[in-house]
Amino acid sequence: MKQLNEITTPFSEVAATATLPGAGLNWLTQLRQQAKAQFDRQGLPAKKVEDWKYTSLWALSQQTFSHTASETSLDTAQVNQVAALENAYRLVIIDGQFNAALSQLDGLEDGLTIASIAESFAQVESVIGQQVEIDKPGLTALNTMLMQDGVYVHVAAGQKIAKPIEVLVISTAENADLASHLRHVIQIDAGAQATVVEHYVSLAETKGFSNVVSEVQLAENATLNHFKLQHESMGQFHIATLAAKQAAGSVWNTNNISLGSKLARNDIHTQLLGEGAHVTMDGLYLVEADQHVDNHTRIDHAVANTTSDEVYKGVLDGNSHAVFNGKVIVHKDAQKTDSSQSNKNLLLSRSCEVDSKPELEIYADDVKCAHGSTVGQIDEQHLFFLRARGLDEVAARSLLTYAFAVDVLQRIKDEPIRQALSNVIEKRLPKGA
Repeated sequence: MKQLNEITTPFSEVAATATLPGAGLNWLTQLRQQAKAQFDRQGLPAKKVEDWKYTSLWALSQQTFSHTASETSLDTAQVNQVAALENAYRLVIIDGQFNAALSQLDGLEDGLTIASIAESFAQVESVIGQQVEIDKPGLTALNTMLMQDGVYVHVAAGQKIAKPIEVLVISTAENADLASHLRHVIQIDAGAQATVVEHYVSLAETKGFSNVVSEVQLAENATLNHFKLQHESMGQFHIATLAAKQAAGSVWNTNNISLGSKLARNDIHTQLLGEGAHVTMDGLYLVEADQHVDNHTRIDHAVANTTSDEVYKGVLDGNSHAVFNGKVIVHKDAQKTDSSQSNKNLLLSRSCEVDSKPELEIYADDVKCAHGSTVGQIDEQHLFFLRARGLDEVAARSLLTYAFAVDVLQRIKDEPIRQALSNVIEKRLPKGA
């Protein structure tokens, strides 16, 4: 029997033979080599690793993936049809490759840079790899050795970007069984502000593998409103790491919405490194049939006077399985920390399953911290109330499900983005049974 790290797709051979972007940069070559050595030692994480005990990558390890995509036949109308935002800058990645012709990057505001990461490696040497650890069990090392494209967003000091930025990642049926290794770098300088939406969508029910690492660096008093919407096909594996470092007074509002994929894993981590730094870390996952979604979050309060607020909600149907592990660490010198964390789950069938584990580690004595977790079903009294007022059972269950889920969306202050995300979620909400 194969071991978990004996992968059908020879990732290490691909790294050794492929011509990857930035091959002429010595520092990047060394970084890739370090990552390859780490991945060769470690392989894919097994369930005996604590952070992966509820998520098996056995099915992923048995797949055969290609790593080269053919040129797309998509046109602007097709891209516009799946985009989440209309009035936005848009960088389009199709089957792992940046597509300049289908992107909308004209007339960028002063101080804003949006570019393909493959064309920007020389500009991100001081940032890339600084927010993530390649030796941590997971797929960061794999991403680092094979990263082929992605987006680089940089906002200069003091600039407040009015239009949102949509990173639209499309998987097509033109390149089935494709593995895409994307690296995004978002750098917001002192006093600057921007909104970024990562959007992952499939155009057909195909098999594939999206391996994504997004790195965020926020300077003093910088603000980033960061949204991720993932509704790829049910044959897709989606494994992503989102990591940030926040300086004093910075604000990171992040919202992660998982709707698609056969298996989705999201690791989200921020380090509050300066006083007055704040993070709002929200998420919503809607899963059905045999879907599996795993959200691991971590907030490190490293210094005094930092705040965090986290709300994750899940709706499960069919034979689906969800995992939530949220860890908040208040370090020794992080006095006056104020942190709140909540995970709530709604089960619509008897065969779905959720593992919820909120965690607090507190090493300071002058803090205000709270966490909680709930798992339940639709309230029969609420259902009776709606049916008594003329709604049939399907409509009543749908309304109650939406009311449960929409709480996460209502925390989004930007109305156009809130409405755009709501439109997608309404179409995806299960109706109950």
